[in-house]
Amino acid sequence: MVKRLSSLLALLCLPAPMCAQMLFSENLTMSLDSTKTLQGTIMPVLNFQNEKENVFTLKNTANINLLIRRNRVLNLINKLEFSTYGDKITVSGGYVHTEFRYLLDRAFEIYPYAESQWAESRGMTFKLSTGLQSRYRLINSDHSLMFAIVGLFFEYEEWKQPFPNAQVGRYAHSRKVKAHLSLGFRHQLADLWELTTTAIYQATPDSHFTRPRWGGAVDLKYRITPTIGIRGTYRLIYDTDPIVPIRRDYNVVDAGIDFSF
Repeated sequence: MVKRLSSLLALLCLPAPMCAQMLFSENLTMSLDSTKTLQGTIMPVLNFQNEKENVFTLKNTANINLLIRRNRVLNLINKLEFSTYGDKITVSGGYVHTEFRYLLDRAFEIYPYAESQWAESRGMTFKLSTGLQSRYRLINSDHSLMFAIVGLFFEYEEWKQPFPNAQVGRYAHSRKVKAHLSLGFRHQLADLWELTTTAIYQATPDSHFTRPRWGGAVDLKYRITPTIGIRGTYRLIYDTDPIVPIRRDYNVVDAGIDFSF
């Protein structure tokens, strides 16, 4: 068990990508099997092409949950996205997210969390956030599961200026306390199909919640075997008040093999 855990945690220590500015951890951590001490998913993608220059692409998403005394969960989530064209790095981004979930009863839990992110393709060189969230289970049936999440967190961001000059400098920085509200839903469509969705609202109290950041996520998974599946994902982030002049909406579509344990 120790050897297995060490190898899995090593995956999480790789540099990590993200859906720039906002994570959708609920799509990976909505339900847990209380009979397993260690559980999670790994979704690797590796590609190499010999063109005018060598093209190398590496993607990996890892989600590891360690159940402690049946009412505490240590959750680690990591994503890495790295591409090179010859000696040039063309895409680099990622995140590392950790949370300690304390189950107060069967329907309610609280958890502190911390995460670090970057998305060089968008110009975000670094982001750090930490806070406290609570999650309440609204629906728990044989085929459906729904949670409501409320929290408060501190966020620090550093972005490259798209058009740097002597007046604005090369980087823009943001330090804010924000409120978090989200709703997650998972539904078993059939014996082999599973749909997971998340909607997120984040805003600062000092703006009277008038300039929020919205997020939406949809995952569709088809189980080939109990441990192997195919997962397609869509992510949308819309920032009504970005700190640098960039496009306000950010969309990501992805698909890959999903290994569960």
